[in-house]
Amino acid sequence: MDDHDQRFKSLLRASLADFFALFFPDWAPRFDFADTEWLEQEAFLDPPAGEKRVLDVVAKVPTRVPVPDPAGRSANHSLVVIDVEIEWPDRAADIRPRMLWYYEFLRRQHSLPVVPVCLFLRVGLNGIGWDAYEERLWDHVLLRFEYAYIGLPALDGMPYYRGDNLLGVALSALMKLPAADRARIKAEGLARIARSQENSVKKELLTECFHNYLKLDPAEVPEFERLQKELYPEGKQMINTIEERGRLLGKQDVVRKQLAKKFGPLPQDILQQIETLSVERLDEILLAILDAKSLKELGLADE
Repeated sequence: MDDHDQRFKSLLRASLADFFALFFPDWAPRFDFADTEWLEQEAFLDPPAGEKRVLDVVAKVPTRVPVPDPAGRSANHSLVVIDVEIEWPDRAADIRPRMLWYYEFLRRQHSLPVVPVCLFLRVGLNGIGWDAYEERLWDHVLLRFEYAYIGLPALDGMPYYRGDNLLGVALSALMKLPAADRARIKAEGLARIARSQENSVKKELLTECFHNYLKLDPAEVPEFERLQKELYPEGKQMINTIEERGRLLGKQDVVRKQLAKKFGPLPQDILQQIETLSVERLDEILLAILDAKSLKELGLADE
């Protein structure tokens, strides 16, 4: 199964400034993304022994203009905490209370204004706007919390696809695109990313997103391959490399989950070791897990 969260976490960490320029152009100039500090993503929502959650993309970002304290209890701030949550399920109800919990946690943890954003991959809502979580007592609203959202499926993908922001090109794969010309759109989009001046890591992340989410029907594949060969012949090798890496990461994830299910939480050195193993070795471990009585039997531990 595709690891949607991890794919988009990596992409947004490499493209946070582009993300805000793309979807929140009025806000983007207010931030100084050059000095972004990435924060720990584990949140204990009810410390010390409460539920632990892993937040998606959390960063402390300096601002170019002062930000009033949300509670009005202190001086203006020159830093904010940005929290972008990536939501794959096709309903919004589950994320709404979690957006509030994460906001409260980050406010307590950092005593800074928090910018809460949800990126919906399969829920459109109104495209871009503010969603809300409410708690009521009969007909009275006790609490209302709002957060910014982007609902990719509701957006017209062509303005983003044609724009200069390559993150928009990559994310257009999850938006509305003309069904009749998807092979050309995919071939030209991949060629644009490949020929861009972005560094190799960012190019790979953008390519992986656009390629994985812009699905073609079998009948469209020959036309796509013809256009790809015409527009950017080297692109096929890049896609092959990305697909091979995706298979490796998927296999690693399955092994981690199966090992943790059988032996409990895995030590950090075992987790690091799994990341170095080949697909063939990972397959051997998967076949042996059922009968193994210890990590040592699988060759993953000395004792």
